[in-house]
Amino acid sequence: MKDPEEKPKLFSSSLQRGLRILDAFEYGHQTLGLAELVSMTGIEKTAIQRFTRTLVAAGLLVKDPASRRYSPGPGLLRMGAIYLRGNQLIERATPHILACNRQLGLTVNMGVLDQGRLTVVVRAAGHEVVAPNVTLGSSFPWHISAIGQAIVAHLPEDEAEELIRDVRYVAYASGSIMSREELVARLETIRRDGVATTYHEIFEGDISVAAPVFDASRRAVAAVNINVVRPGSRLEPEEQHSLARTVSNVASTISVRGPWREK
Repeated sequence: MKDPEEKPKLFSSSLQRGLRILDAFEYGHQTLGLAELVSMTGIEKTAIQRFTRTLVAAGLLVKDPASRRYSPGPGLLRMGAIYLRGNQLIERATPHILACNRQLGLTVNMGVLDQGRLTVVVRAAGHEVVAPNVTLGSSFPWHISAIGQAIVAHLPEDEAEELIRDVRYVAYASGSIMSREELVARLETIRRDGVATTYHEIFEGDISVAAPVFDASRRAVAAVNINVVRPGSRLEPEEQHSLARTVSNVASTISVRGPWREK
């Protein structure tokens, strides 16, 4: 969780520090001990002890009495359900994403930006998945995701530039973008074409075609993607064109836009 550069007057630093403990579990850790939490969060041991005890009482963490290690609690799932039930965009998008999934037999997702990362908020898994551990709520750096690229390409220039400045260029897979120049050029292409296409940028074998979803003010608030699993290869032009048209139509329907048009 990022520290805001300018904290509002009523900002609670103590609450933010406590929530940082939950962030420590985001990167594949099933359990964490006290010393690990201190190391990963930079919070002193006595504060970690107070925060973890509170989070356990709230059901957001579970403490194993034998190992004394902590793991995510069912309360986190309950909190996630509150978000899913109360989000009108998710409610509107879900039937269209499920219909596209049934039609193609491919994985279809919708994601949103959250503090510079892409988070999956609707997911319909296809017959083939490149990474079985990707689930609802999975999060990735926005710049290696077709969904994230599709959203940022359509943000106001100052907002997009802020996100680009914060990117750390790491090779997640063979196709990962590794420079600012390449990323800026990619975003320009997406703005021109209206869709983002990525090849092996998050995982090997993962091909993704995504289109932005807009709210009533024409702001990009999400994006929908279709995943194809094809290790070591690329889409044929006709297939890429067909997937771009399909995902654009789904995204347009969700954001109440007009249908995709031939160029």
